[in-house]
Amino acid sequence: MNTEQITTKTPLINRAKVKALALAFAQQRARKFSRVGNDFYIGVEAALRNAIANRVANAPSVGVTLK
Repeated sequence: MNTEQITTKTPLINRAKVKALALAFAQQRARKFSRVGNDFYIGVEAALRNAIANRVANAPSVGVTLK
């Protein structure tokens, strides 16, 4: 099943937490960023969606709980 076919009405990420973490990582760089753009959030959500799809696809077909 393609992950594009599965949509949610609410975002999978907490934008405030993503922003705080991204800016915390940005403080470790020589070029410090102070804002997070919408494209960044879209990319993070897409990466999370793909990570979840991969974990489910690679889970063993034993039991009823994803581990």
